[in-house]
Amino acid sequence: MFGKKKPKIVNVNGKDIELQPKPGIGSKLFQQPDRSQSERIMPSQQTPQYGSGINPMSQSKAQPQRKPGRWHLFVEGIGAKHKGLEQTLKDQGIKGTLYSFVERMIIAAMAIGIVLGITFFVLFLHLGMLFPVAAVLALLLGFVVFYMGMNMFLNFPKHKTKKNAKGVEKDILFAARDMIIALRSGMPLFNTLVSISSGYGDASREFQKVVERVQLGMPLEEAIDQTIAESKSDSFKRIMLQASVSIKSGGDVVSAIQSVIDQLSEERVIELRRYGQRLNAIAMFYMLFGVILPSMGIAVVTILTTFIALFTVTPQLLEAGLIAIGFLQIVFLQMIRGSRPSFST
Repeated sequence: MFGKKKPKIVNVNGKDIELQPKPGIGSKLFQQPDRSQSERIMPSQQTPQYGSGINPMSQSKAQPQRKPGRWHLFVEGIGAKHKGLEQTLKDQGIKGTLYSFVERMIIAAMAIGIVLGITFFVLFLHLGMLFPVAAVLALLLGFVVFYMGMNMFLNFPKHKTKKNAKGVEKDILFAARDMIIALRSGMPLFNTLVSISSGYGDASREFQKVVERVQLGMPLEEAIDQTIAESKSDSFKRIMLQASVSIKSGGDVVSAIQSVIDQLSEERVIELRRYGQRLNAIAMFYMLFGVILPSMGIAVVTILTTFIALFTVTPQLLEAGLIAIGFLQIVFLQMIRGSRPSFST
């Protein structure tokens, strides 16, 4: 009853085959696992041993990721508002990540804002203002200085890129005319680029990039295309693009470049006329708000206060007016400088 079951023998194709009996419940409990199957178990599926130095709870539960703090989110938000800043940093060769650069600029602007805020606070107290009024005004001015300084520092790489582009625009036409003269005399295009790669300031540096790529083994038209892609000067792009297209199509390089130079010259004449018109309007407003209104306004107010006791003109008030007039002068000078054409700097 409790013995082994007799195996059943079946005859298949003249051969006797012994069938193994079906294992019972007890045999399943005490049956040893097949070694070949146990060896197929992957190490990652095996249960870790406590003596191996691996904590099994660390594998069952993933470690929670640390949430970024408010300062980290603030810096990332400021960096996200300035689009193209990361590519500008790469173009200018500034090392470090975008986050580190933005963080340094924010800290620098914050330090300047705090120092100037304290300076304004001491100045307001010296002028006789009440302590709460002086504190509020100093706080507002410090915040304004911080905000303006942060934007100025973050936009500095872009301004530097624009400044380099203005330097190229300043001398590009002179270099292009020299290139036309050399090409008409029979000099090859590469030798012409070598001759104008010095002596024309920032424009020569753009041509020097083409020469260096060709000297490294790159074809001339490919070197021109890569330099065009990296350059920030529109005039340089237009001139060299015509040269590249003429080389690829086998056309006349001299006539193509000459047509672009004529177009650029006409555009600059038109831009100079527009600048003259803008300068007339700025000069009129400068004479009105920067010269006539401050001088006559102070005189009229001083006379009126002698008849009508609205307020008293004190030396502190005159000093504040002098500071406001100086600030107004700086604003008008920046407006005149900002409206100047890029090729006339």
